[in-house]
Amino acid sequence: MDKLSQEYMLNIMFNESIDREQLLLKKYDDIFDKIKDKEIKNMLKEFSKNSREHIDILKDKMIALNIKKT
Repeated sequence: MDKLSQEYMLNIMFNESIDREQLLLKKYDDIFDKIKDKEIKNMLKEFSKNSREHIDILKDKMIALNIKKT
């Protein structure tokens, strides 16, 4: 098997990371209204905030490395 280029691997890793963070956001959103405990809701809000920050960081790095979102 041919050696995969670093650019190709970075593209896969960055895009997969963003996809997973977006999936987490969807899961948090889906369960948020079902949760009654205020403390757990606050934790979910913090998790969502962290995921959005991770997505922003990943997108900034992708721009800096000239990696396109697929």
